Amino acid sequence: MENRKALVVVSHGSKRKESNQEFEDFIQKLNKINSENSEREYTEIKGACLEFASPQLEIVIKNLILSGYEQIDILPLFVFAGYHVRQDIPQRMEKLKDKFEQLKYRILKHPAAADDFAAYIFTQALEQK
Repeated sequence: MENRKALVVVSHGSKRKESNQEFEDFIQKLNKINSENSEREYTEIKGACLEFASPQLEIVIKNLILSGYEQIDILPLFVFAGYHVRQDIPQRMEKLKDKFEQLKYRILKHPAAADDFAAYIFTQALEQK
């Protein structure tokens, strides 16, 4: 089997249907960008939620493992490193690792950890004048 690698983008999830749809649309955009990239890093990009919405992180990871994925990158889609980024996601992933020994994962940095994030936010603010 070829080396298949998945990206799971994790959001908080919302009770608001429109917010969850916005997240699903974002995942579709990421998949489009990925499919247009000649050096495709990921063979699959999925969205997962922690609370209030589906699919939940555990279900997404389980389904990827059952589909033959062993290497999974986790991207916390949280601006800053609060509870979900520092504790909740790592703890959930360790529980999944205990359940699925073949699982290899890494948790990527949250958006504000990127060096250019502040400049991006400032540019967005200027463009909305």
